[in-house]
Amino acid sequence: MMTSLLAATLLSTTLTAPPSVLAADVRLAWTTDGKVRISWSETSAAPNTVSLERDGADDLLLGSPSAAQLNELVLEPAALEPSTAGTSAARIVVSEPSGDIARSAYFDRYQRDRVVPRISYLANGDLAWSVPPDQVTDTTPNDPLDSAKPTTYGLRLMSGEQPWAYDRCRIEYTTPSTAPNGVLSKQRAMEIRTLAYNEWGTAELDWRLIGSSSVALNASSTSPYGATTTLTGKVGARAIYENPKPPGDVPPICFDADGGVRANTAITLQARNSATGPWYAVGPGKTDAAGNYKFSLRTPGTREYRVTVGGTSSMQPATSPARTVRSSTRVVSARFIQPAVKVGTQPQAYLWVDPAGTQKAALQFKNASGAWQGLTSKTLYAGRGLVAFPWNIRGTFQFRWWIPGSTTPTGLRVEPAYSGVFSLTVS
Repeated sequence: MMTSLLAATLLSTTLTAPPSVLAADVRLAWTTDGKVRISWSETSAAPNTVSLERDGADDLLLGSPSAAQLNELVLEPAALEPSTAGTSAARIVVSEPSGDIARSAYFDRYQRDRVVPRISYLANGDLAWSVPPDQVTDTTPNDPLDSAKPTTYGLRLMSGEQPWAYDRCRIEYTTPSTAPNGVLSKQRAMEIRTLAYNEWGTAELDWRLIGSSSVALNASSTSPYGATTTLTGKVGARAIYENPKPPGDVPPICFDADGGVRANTAITLQARNSATGPWYAVGPGKTDAAGNYKFSLRTPGTREYRVTVGGTSSMQPATSPARTVRSSTRVVSARFIQPAVKVGTQPQAYLWVDPAGTQKAALQFKNASGAWQGLTSKTLYAGRGLVAFPWNIRGTFQFRWWIPGSTTPTGLRVEPAYSGVFSLTVS
């Protein structure tokens, strides 16, 4: 009888299920300050274990609240280990010592993976950046931790530019935008990080160093019309250098330093016809191994010149300062047909200039006081003219032509000029 009673008691104990301590659901929500709140209900107080159950990975222990604590955990999003795999679903598992388990709905912890942005440059040298659209599909739509806020994008910029703390890195952030692109109006060497922001935090999509360029341009201020003008210069580079851990546990040190030259690099010579006119290309060129370049061209009239170098994914473009080369009328020939004549013979003064227009040139002579004095004038035909004049004074005299400025058929200004001095002897 005692044996039967004991057996019945043991059987009853074996078949009785443990009491249900946890309610069926685990609730997930965002707090107002961007943290994840995990909460659950219990029929009686018990210590709990809270874990993250993930596809393809071991469960991650998130916390072990005691029976005396609230039935919730509030965690930073990073504690749930955000994933760049769009198909990675997870859920929260809450358990207690008796073996009772409750689970949340599945949710994603997606942050965008690294991607190479497209870098280009606008006509004014501003840097334009963009990242391709995100092709990942949400495999847990409308999950408890989905946010109505869209992903935004921006840049983190680091440079050694002053005036901030001396020799410290200057850190700036562009304003985040839902557009995965933007324009950066910075012309200096810097470190650029492309960032994507969502409810799970900040993802770094790309990191790169971008140097700055400089273009020097040397040119003579004047050149005769049609003569060869030579423009020279050099294309240099600057780079940002960083010492991330200087001695003494002080902030990183950054400085903008000489980055060498842009060797064997394509450049473009540009010109414009006036200080307010549009720039246009004159011709391409290329730097040598030392970053130097040289352009030689026929002077077509007065123009402003500049040299541009394009940008790359690691180097910004640059434009040289403008240099004006004034074109003066070129005197091909200025002389007397007969430099020695007898009294009573009219001398004939000849002039040939370029550009070959219809300028009205003035013939001058040096008088007895040593001053230049006007004598006569001649309207040229195709840039040439011959004028005869009476001269009845014996001796040797100096003459010159003054040629007014003109405009070429292409609209370029040619400055006025004096011819060289030529002599007449009258006996």
